[in-house]
Amino acid sequence: MVDNKNHLVVKKYLEGHSLVESNIISYNEFIEHRMQEIVDEISGSMGQDEEEFKIKLGKIKVGKPIVIESDGSTSQIMPYEARLRNLTYSSPITLELTVKKDGQVDSEIVEIGKIHVMVKSKACNTFGLNKEDLIKNYHAPLDPGGYFIIKGNERVMVMAEDLAENQPFRRNFQRHANP
Repeated sequence: MVDNKNHLVVKKYLEGHSLVESNIISYNEFIEHRMQEIVDEISGSMGQDEEEFKIKLGKIKVGKPIVIESDGSTSQIMPYEARLRNLTYSSPITLELTVKKDGQVDSEIVEIGKIHVMVKSKACNTFGLNKEDLIKNYHAPLDPGGYFIIKGNERVMVMAEDLAENQPFRRNFQRHANP
């Protein structure tokens, strides 16, 4: 028989935290700070001398998840809708670009791509919703999040020990039909 006192620390921790909390914290840190740090590093290495033509990268921003409809209109999308419509739950990434050419300076904010959004992260449309609003938006209030929705399917990044440094590991979980 297993003594429950051995698991007291784990039980106490899990009363106030979820198992995916570290994934969500890491994702939030990436979209809120690390992306900007990467842009600043790239922009700083683009040369500091006075050239005739120079591009400076400014503020990067991750928007809220949206869907572009067939008629060209856009609207916010919730995780349940991405699942039902076999869509990828993602947000646009915008970047401020400043171009200097022949003494003229022009600055513009452009969309440079999209990023998959982790459910329950700060970029997610469910972030900050109370229990009633989550239910209205067909989201289980006890869902801890920490996963992505890609083409309507939930995908999880599994933390693993680094067995071979800088080498990706991929495992297919395909179901095989029984003959």
